[in-house]
Amino acid sequence: MLGHAAKLIVALALLVSHAAAYTTIMPPNTQECYFERLKQSQHFTITFETAGKLPVDFQINDIHRNAIYTMPHTGEGTYTHIAKADGRHSYCFKNNAPHDIVVNFNPHGPEEEPYAIDHDATPAENEVRKLSHNVEEVRDHFNFMLFRNEVHDQSVSETQRRMFHWAVLQTLALAGVCGWQIYYVRSLFKVRGVV
Repeated sequence: MLGHAAKLIVALALLVSHAAAYTTIMPPNTQECYFERLKQSQHFTITFETAGKLPVDFQINDIHRNAIYTMPHTGEGTYTHIAKADGRHSYCFKNNAPHDIVVNFNPHGPEEEPYAIDHDATPAENEVRKLSHNVEEVRDHFNFMLFRNEVHDQSVSETQRRMFHWAVLQTLALAGVCGWQIYYVRSLFKVRGVV
């Protein structure tokens, strides 16, 4: 009984953590930007991944829209930023490909970032904060893996469906050709009077 309750709690925790991630489908040659209000010295972390590791351009901008950090043509990444001034910071994804790209990202704003090293805390408390941050990164990566698994499962099921239809079509074509050959050979012998 205890094992079932533990499984249920883990499943609910995964569901809640998966709901914190954002997914967007970016049309060809578009850029999507998102904003985070930060105060000076606040931490902001973002992790992202594209379905199929297709490349997108990623950029973080400061309050004056100057690029702080860029990652061109990448399928996944993680970046942590410490605000140098109060204001609205942005992070953008740009799709330069001629097709849609699915981007799954997980931002962690200052209210979710209790991981910053506190100089007034004991070394053990700081290590616990680092460990919490690492566990959060592992959880985010696990969510990305679940998302990627869903995409691959859909692709596999579509491929299997197409292969089934193609096999049925080939079987019907083979049966049709065999039937036509039997009919043609019988009619050929009937004309000669052998049959």
